[in-house]
Amino acid sequence: MRKALAENLRAAGIENGDQEADVVLTRLLNCTRASVLAHPERPLSDEQRSAAEEILRRRAMGEPLQYILGEAHFWGRPFEIGPGVLIPRPETELLAELALERLPPGALFMDWGTGSGCIAITLLLERPDTRALMAEKNPLSLLTAWRNLARYRVGARALLWHSRGPEDIPAAERMDLVVSNPPYIPTKEIDGLMREVRHEPRLALDGGEDGLDCFRLLFRRAPRWLKSGGALLLEIGGASQAEALRKMAPRTLVLAEELADYAQIPRCVVYTRL
Repeated sequence: MRKALAENLRAAGIENGDQEADVVLTRLLNCTRASVLAHPERPLSDEQRSAAEEILRRRAMGEPLQYILGEAHFWGRPFEIGPGVLIPRPETELLAELALERLPPGALFMDWGTGSGCIAITLLLERPDTRALMAEKNPLSLLTAWRNLARYRVGARALLWHSRGPEDIPAAERMDLVVSNPPYIPTKEIDGLMREVRHEPRLALDGGEDGLDCFRLLFRRAPRWLKSGGALLLEIGGASQAEALRKMAPRTLVLAEELADYAQIPRCVVYTRL
């Protein structure tokens, strides 16, 4: 069954058909990937076969597997995910890694544009003495983040805030760190994205004409949120955006670090508040 499913996925235009077949079978059979590999021709029940056919049909239309299964992994943990919510990317784990390196004991931090909540919840789980303000505009994302907070039982240390923009965030207390994976794709490039990505919410992708709209907002507001010495951590869309941010950053924010992803594309930047 594994071979047939992988072949059907590849025929539907899924390049990593073998990997996705393994993910599907582990879910349908409620077993580990090692078990799938050890018994690749294990038969499916009629119900399981029908479910596999429905997954294949939806994947052939370009719907992301994470939406179909209702789950995505981040930092080795499963997070609820669904249509209308940005799917966590492996590259974004670099942002979480940088944040963990810079979080002082007892820190208060903000995750601006929290989406599924995967970044903030990861930080809360890895640093049990920290607190989070999780700001998000998309109601579907807010609901998903709330469910993930409940799943990992960290809601008591987080404030989930429906924010229409940085100006409405109740930041009465200065923060140690602000982290954000904002929309940063230029509007004209949205329609040319991979078909799977085009299923994701435009609100979480479209960064305006030049892709920099949210960075401008964050540069204006972050100095008011951060303590002296606090850090603003951003995921970005490559070298040209890194250069643009260096030119537009306010004098109160000093570039401290740039980090490339696994493909050697500039992916994260860190600015320190004077």
